[in-house]
Formats: sequence, structure tokens, C-alpha cells
Amino acid sequence: MYIIKKKNNIHKYSITNAIKNNANVILYETKKNKHGLCISTQYNTLIIYFKKLSDHIHKIYERFFNYPQKKIKLIGVIGTYGKTTVTNLIAQWEQLINKKIGVIKDLENKKNISQSNIRHNIRYHNSIQKILYRLVKKKIDITTIEMSYTVLMQKQISYLKFESIICTNLTNSNTDGQKTMFEKEKIKFSFLKQNKIKNIFLNGNENIANNWIKKITNKKVISVTVLKKNNIFNLKYWINAIKIIYHTSRTKIFFNSTWGSGNLYSSLIGDFNITNILLAMSAMLSLKYSLNILIPSSKFLRPIPRKMEKIQIHNNPLFIINNIHLPQVLYRTLSSLRYYKHKKIWCILGYKKICNISARKIIGSISDKFSDFVVFINNHPENKQEVSIINDIITNRYKTNKFFIFYKIKKAIQFIFYQANKYDIIYISEQEKKVKKIIKYIHILSKKNIINNNI
Repeated sequence: MYIIKKKNNIHKYSITNAIKNNANVILYETKKNKHGLCISTQYNTLIIYFKKLSDHIHKIYERFFNYPQKKIKLIGVIGTYGKTTVTNLIAQWEQLINKKIGVIKDLENKKNISQSNIRHNIRYHNSIQKILYRLVKKKIDITTIEMSYTVLMQKQISYLKFESIICTNLTNSNTDGQKTMFEKEKIKFSFLKQNKIKNIFLNGNENIANNWIKKITNKKVISVTVLKKNNIFNLKYWINAIKIIYHTSRTKIFFNSTWGSGNLYSSLIGDFNITNILLAMSAMLSLKYSLNILIPSSKFLRPIPRKMEKIQIHNNPLFIINNIHLPQVLYRTLSSLRYYKHKKIWCILGYKKICNISARKIIGSISDKFSDFVVFINNHPENKQEVSIINDIITNRYKTNKFFIFYKIKKAIQFIFYQANKYDIIYISEQEKKVKKIIKYIHILSKKNIINNNI
């Protein structure tokens, strides 16, 4: 089956090309047909002309692939931050208990990526029904869908039935204007209110979620909170972390819940990841997994690469990599490090994606407040724009001696290794190309330190 959308005068070529490729049926979007549907044939190929084909194509796919959703449970994950982490944690947990799970992400992106044997990362191609059909063929009966604000507005998910929807973080980005913030909140709430959803998991520590819990009365709502009074919303289903012992190697989370009490062990860094792991666990509990299975396996959950990824070799400092450059993310991550035992916090700060002058000043203020030393790596000192960005970040900072600029990555990492000690935390917020080289030198210098200590 071929789908052809009308674009200028290329439709004749597209139809001919489809016939040459042995298409049995061609669906062609047209604006001319007043009745909305017309059928013709060319060389024994059926051509169906649709008016507003885009509005109906996903239902057509659903029938064409024999309603794959009837054989698969969907868990949707929405929010400003934390979607990828929660999706990944659920996938890890399923794998730890020897279950297969599908993971669908970047639905607005039309490019395909490779698939792994157990966890399938599949990007949008033609229809989500096609993706679900492939997963069903692989005998996968649970799939998580990571959904951005853009995806929530697309018609391809508007008629899906969800076992659960997880709302990770509903606070809007600082880059959003006030109008955009209200619009996004409205779209998300409308999605939860109108769609066929069995369970809704909300981060009860957020004001937006607090309002939604009161308004959503026709669905099963599960509140996930941290250091609040147990069941503050008087809901039937809830989880609350009552005590947290932070440690860079493994954080201990004591919790109470509808399903019972216990303590999780998390190797993820950041207080926001406490909420993420509890949201993931609550989704697993809704799938009828018991705490007796989930609690022991929690200690094997690992951070995602480049999402608060940890590198610590022998007695060297702890390096934490998070390559998102937004001011709000920098604030959340650096401020959360204060919960962990450390002597000093270093920040290797990427700056190329910070285009807005006001954002540069905010980032300068955040890095100045929450870190002891800030390191910039400028490989192009002759580039006036890069120099200007760094100057905008460090201008009007009171302690200018805490900011260091290096022109080679190796020199920067050497400096940190010789100045920092094993109780320091080095936070890395850099672009991927530099991160790869930084990791390379971390391993090289760590090996040298081990050899020197053994001599």
C-alpha cells in the first residue's frame, strides 16, 4: 500500500512510480473530490482518492495492521524533563525481570534507527500502528511511548488506548513565553482528560499536578511525592518517599505506599531522579509486579549515557555528564549536588548553544552560586563570538578567580586532576564531541594515577 500526498504537479510521477514498485493499492490525498472518496484503476492497481486523507490515515493503518493495540499495553510518558529517564528505567526494570518491552520515542522524527534484540528504539515511520504491528510480531506485549508536547498535538496518538500515562515534570522551560506555557499546560491537561487512559501518574510535588489531581475525577490517579505527608491528596493509590540518604555511589530511598513500604537503592544522581525512579516503580506496580521483585532489582538500575552519567575510576574524582545546556537544567542539576557529600564542585561548562545574552548571564549566576570552580574549553580563541559568549557568562561575577579558560581539552582535564581530590565532584555540561574527548582523557589520566600510586 502506497500513501501519496498532493504536492504541486508531482502526483502523476508518484503514482507511476508506485505502480512500477508493484503497489496493489494507492491512497492519494486530493482536495478536488467533493464527495471525499473516488476509486479508479491503472494497470490493475487500485487508486483511492481521499479528501482530507491525513485526518483518516491513522485509522486506515489501524485496520490495515489488524488492530495491533488490542495485543499490546501502552505506557505513555509526558513532561518537560525526565521523560527519557523514566522510559529507560521502566525498560531496564522489565529486562532485569527477564521481560521484553518496546520503547517508542521521537515520534515527530521520521528517520529510523537500528533496533536492539530486547529493547526496540523505533522512530516515527508512516504510522504508529506500523510500529506496534512490528512489536506484536516480536511478541512484545508492553511498550512505553516517550511523548513530547509536539506529539501530543498529533492525530496519530489521539485515539490510542493507554494502560498508563506518567507525567514526569510539568514545570515549563524558562525559554517558553507565558503564552506558550499556558498553551502547553492546556494541551497536556486536555490530553489526560479526554483520552482513553486507565492510570495517570502525577508528580505530586508540583503545583500544576496539585491542581490537576483535584480536576481529574473520572480516571484512576496515582500521586507520587517526595518528603510529603503520606497520601496528602487522600487518593486511593499513592507513593511517598519519607526519607532519603544521599550517596554518590548508591542513594537509599525509604518510602510508604498503597502497595506497602520499603526502601529502594538508586545509583542515579540528582534529587529529581528520586521522583523519576518512584514514577517508574509506580508504573511497574500498576502492571502487577510486586515490591518483592522491584525492590531487590532497583540496585541494578543504571543512569542513561549523558543523562547524569557517572564516571569514577579508583580514587579519582567523580565525573557527572549531562549534556543539556538549558539554564533551568543547569540549576536543577548543580543545586541537587549539594545533597551529596563532597569537598568541592567543579563545572566544565559548554557555552556554544547559549545564544541568548540573558541566558548567558543566568547561567553565569547559577554556575557561580552552585560550583566552586568553572572551567571553559575554548578550542578557537581566535573566534570573537566564542570569546564574547564566555565574557557574557563571567561578567559581573564577584569571584573571577574561580573561572578558568583552557584552549585544549587535555590541559583542562589535567588541571582538574591535579587540583581536585577524590571527594570532589566534576559536573560536565558540554557538547558531545568534546564529551567524547573529555572521557578519553579521564580514562588516560586515571590509569596514570593508578600506576603512580602503585609505584
